[in-house]
Amino acid sequence: MAGLPNGGYMRRYIGLLVVASILLTPILLVTQERAPSQLPSDEPKPVDTRPEQDTATYSPDRLPVEAEEATPAGISEPLDENLYTRQAIQSSGTSSGAANTEPDNGSLTMSEMTPNDPSFPKMWAMNNRGQTGGTFDADIDALEAWRASTGSSTTVVAVVDTGMDIDHPDLDGNIWTNPDEIPGNNVDDDRNGYVDDVHGWDFANKDASVFDGSGDGHATHIAGTIAAKINNGIGVTGINSRVQVMPLKFMAPGGGPLEAAKAIEYAVAEGADVINCSWAYTSPPPELKRAVDKANAAGVLIVAAAMNGGEDFVGDDLDDGINKPMFPASYDNPNIISVAATDDKDRLTSFSNYGAVSVDLAAPGEEILSTVLNDSYNYGLGTSMAAPHVAGVAALVKSTFPELDAVGIKTRILDSVDKKASLQGKMVTGGRLNAAKAIGANTFPIILKRSPGYRVRTQRPRINMTVRDDETDLTKGQIELYVDGRRRTGFSYDQATDRLTYKTRKLAPRRHNVRVVAHDAGGLEEMRTWRFKVIKRR
Repeated sequence: MAGLPNGGYMRRYIGLLVVASILLTPILLVTQERAPSQLPSDEPKPVDTRPEQDTATYSPDRLPVEAEEATPAGISEPLDENLYTRQAIQSSGTSSGAANTEPDNGSLTMSEMTPNDPSFPKMWAMNNRGQTGGTFDADIDALEAWRASTGSSTTVVAVVDTGMDIDHPDLDGNIWTNPDEIPGNNVDDDRNGYVDDVHGWDFANKDASVFDGSGDGHATHIAGTIAAKINNGIGVTGINSRVQVMPLKFMAPGGGPLEAAKAIEYAVAEGADVINCSWAYTSPPPELKRAVDKANAAGVLIVAAAMNGGEDFVGDDLDDGINKPMFPASYDNPNIISVAATDDKDRLTSFSNYGAVSVDLAAPGEEILSTVLNDSYNYGLGTSMAAPHVAGVAALVKSTFPELDAVGIKTRILDSVDKKASLQGKMVTGGRLNAAKAIGANTFPIILKRSPGYRVRTQRPRINMTVRDDETDLTKGQIELYVDGRRRTGFSYDQATDRLTYKTRKLAPRRHNVRVVAHDAGGLEEMRTWRFKVIKRR
C-alpha cells in the first residue's frame, strides 16, 4: 500500500454479496459496484469493487466486510487470492544541493500548488507523479484546475446511490441543506411531499435519514471524490471542494428502479445541477427513462457509470449487440455522460465496460482513495469511482460557466479530454477526463521519455527527453537543464518533435543527477529529476 513503511504492502480483496429481502420483477437487474471497506484504521486499506452476480433479486452489490466478520448464511463468497505488492510513495522533492544553483523566476511549481491534505500525494488520479508505479501525468490535471477554481457553493451535485455519512469531517459543510425545510418539526414545510428532508431523502426507507450505518459506504466514497474539503489539513481532496452534495438514497432493501427514478426527479425539483449515478439496470421500467427525460428538459446533467463486466470481472463491449446495455448510462439522452474507468497508466481497466457509441469518455477508476465510514479513508475501484471524477469536474465547469446547461457542460468535458491511443475505438471521445482543460485552465508543461535509464556503459552519454506544453510551443529559453547541479546550456531542442538532446562531457564512472525545468507562458513550472550510473568499460 502506498505510503506504508518497508516499501510496500500485501493486500487481499474481500467481498460479500448482500441480498435484499424484497424481490423485484425478474427482468430487472441492478448493478452497483462495491464500496470500500470501513476499517477503523489510520492507514487506508485497498479493496476491490466488483459487480454483483446476475440475479433476479435486487441486490446492492458486493460490499466489503472486515476480515473477521462472518459471511451470512446462504452466501458463499470465496476470498480473492489475487495478491500483489504496491510500491511505496516516492518523494518528488528536490535535493537541496542543486536547488541552490537554480534561479527563482517567479513561476508556480507543483509543490507550491499542492493542498495540505496529508493523503493528497496518494491520489494519483488528481496528480500522477508515478508514485503508484503508474505513468507520469496520467491524471486529470486537478492542480491546474484548482489554480483557476475550486468550485462554488451555489453548485449542487446529487448523489443517487446508497446513504451517505454526512458527518464525515472531510464532507461536513459541503452537504446540501434544503433552505425551505425546518429541521425536526415533523412538517413538510416546503410542501414537496417529503417531511423534514433537510439534507435529502431516503427513498428506500421513505424517511429523511440519509445515513443508516454500515451499508452506506459506497455513496460516502463517491462524495469524497466529488467534494472532500481542500486545505483543511486532514484526509483527501475532492475535485470541487466547495460544491454542495445532495444525498439521495435508494440502494437498500425496499429500493429499486422506481425509487431511483423518484430520487432523480427529486434532484431536479430541488435544483441539482449534476446527478451522479454509479449504478445500472439492464431492463429498467419506463419510469427511469421518464425521470432522465425530466432532467434533460431541466438542463440537469446525469453522469452515469458504464459499469463493470460480468461474473468474470472482464469489461464488456456494450455496443456489440450481445451484452446488455446499462441504464441510465446507455440512454441516448443528450444530458447523459457515460463513463468508463482507466488505471494509473492511462489504460482502460480490465473490468471496465466500454463502447464506441454508448460510452463517452474514461476517468480514473482504480485505486481511488476517498472518504469512507468511521471518519476514515480507503481505496476503491470500479466505474463507480470513475463517474464521480466526471461529476466533480462537471460541477467545476458549472461553477466557472454558470450559464451552461447540461449539454453545454457535457460539450466542454468531452471536447477537452486527453486523447489516448489505448482508448481509441473504445468510446466516443477516445480520451480521458481533464479537469483543467474543461474549465479552460493552463496546464503544466510535461517532461517524458527520459534517457539514459538506470545505467549506461559510456562515459559520454547522450541525455534525451520530451519536453512539451499542451497550450503553447515551448522554446529552448523556457527550458533549463542541470547535470550534477550545474546548469548546461549546450543542449538542442526541436520544437517540431518536442525533443531535448544533450551530449555530455566525459563523466566519471559513478552515479550522476539530471534535472530539467520547464516554464510555460502561463507561469507554471514543471521539474523532473532522475539519476543514472556510468559504468566504466573493462
